[in-house]
Amino acid sequence: MADAVAKSRIRSGFDKKAYSPINPVRGLQEGESRPLRRKNPIQDRAKFTSDSILEATEMIIANEGYGKATTNHIAERAGVSIGSLYQYFPNKDAIISALIEQAVSKVSNGFRIVLRDATELPLEMASRLAYRYLLDNLREKKELFYLLPNSSPELIALTQNLSIEKFTHRTNLTLLEQHRSEIVPQNLEKALVVLEISILANIRKFIMGEHLEMTDDEFVDFLARLSTAFLKSDMEI
Repeated sequence: MADAVAKSRIRSGFDKKAYSPINPVRGLQEGESRPLRRKNPIQDRAKFTSDSILEATEMIIANEGYGKATTNHIAERAGVSIGSLYQYFPNKDAIISALIEQAVSKVSNGFRIVLRDATELPLEMASRLAYRYLLDNLREKKELFYLLPNSSPELIALTQNLSIEKFTHRTNLTLLEQHRSEIVPQNLEKALVVLEISILANIRKFIMGEHLEMTDDEFVDFLARLSTAFLKSDMEI
């Protein structure tokens, strides 16, 4: 059964400012926060077990719902003993917190690569690529990003520090610094925070069907023009 949930993953990232690769084992870097695991897997066998537990949990939630993801059911689907599961995670919410962390890490690391590759592009074009990446990847894992964190008070507490902007902020700032001559607001840091909150809130609403009806292309174009206009306006920040 473990073979059914075991996959290979490539996790990579790039901190543009430091020009140094992010450690693919550690994953999160900027403003790092980690879930309440009992222990972090280091050896290949331990990592395989931990990954199998996470993948089994995600499959159960996707196919059967949050309520069916009990630790016994997770262990059975992962092909491990319940004792092995508890070696890594104290409870179900800790497993789901780790799943969310994994998703945030993957999207954040990929986003850094998109920004790195778009550094030399015009600001609006770079923004369009970045927003398309976020839309596609946040939608793919919308249950982990938008639905599961509100399933229990404990899970809210465990995941409150896991957010895309927290782990990509310095890279976002680097991109804006590359275009400093085009940007009017003097306080770049403050302008970026306002922009991050606005963009991610709009993406969430669009993914959850709470936005004006648009195609994906229309929505990405709207975000790119909105953010570029904001950065080139003389609005006092």
